[in-house]
Amino acid sequence: MILQKNIMETIDSYFRYCAEISKDFYKTEYNQHVLHIKNVFKDPYRMLKFQSLISKWESCGSLKPGIMSLELPYWTGKVISDDLLSEFKDINDIFNKVEFLYFYYNNTGLDAPEDDLRTNNALLPHTDSRNDTNTNTFICLINLNNRNVSTAFWKYNKSLYDKSLLEDSMELSEFEAYVSKITYDNYKQKTNNGILDKDFEVSYGFNEAIFYDATCFHQAIIDKHWTRENPRIMLRLGYNIEKDDGYYIDQ
Repeated sequence: MILQKNIMETIDSYFRYCAEISKDFYKTEYNQHVLHIKNVFKDPYRMLKFQSLISKWESCGSLKPGIMSLELPYWTGKVISDDLLSEFKDINDIFNKVEFLYFYYNNTGLDAPEDDLRTNNALLPHTDSRNDTNTNTFICLINLNNRNVSTAFWKYNKSLYDKSLLEDSMELSEFEAYVSKITYDNYKQKTNNGILDKDFEVSYGFNEAIFYDATCFHQAIIDKHWTRENPRIMLRLGYNIEKDDGYYIDQ
């Protein structure tokens, strides 16, 4: 007799197994804007196996240059944050956004403009949206590649914060207008010119993560190593934290 797998079987318990946090993880403040976390998962190869089970889409509805997984349930973010980010007490878990991202060289989002350098090879920074004005959104990126990855952080000189990494909502349209005019031909003239400047770049290895405010101007570094067959695999978690929590990375 052939036993058939129950088609209603779920992977909930398997995710919890794969997402087990290492007892040896530790955090360092890269600077006031970025937290660097090492030894995230007890066995990161479990999470690599888990992501292979998830269906994937061509990236759409955003500037993400590559492929994205189906979004995971909100509670999967809580499974990770309860142990890894326990100092954040006021995460509104219902708004957690959890997905795997697969970026690769010479690709753009399915419905993103091909001439927008925020998506085409991710040569320019962007900011991520928040759910509402009463919360701060923070992003956790976990590297699932047996190779270091890098994320760059930029400053926009025309912001009300005078080159702060954090964008002001009133200035966002001005920033978008500026970057919309940047092309491959004028890239060197329009960047690192006192208006839009790369400030620093964080490199982090396999089973390491960075945690930062979503309103930072940030950029995924995509080089020719990353291909569609061998993409840059990242677990991305978005958390909304009440503004009156009073917690900042630099405390």
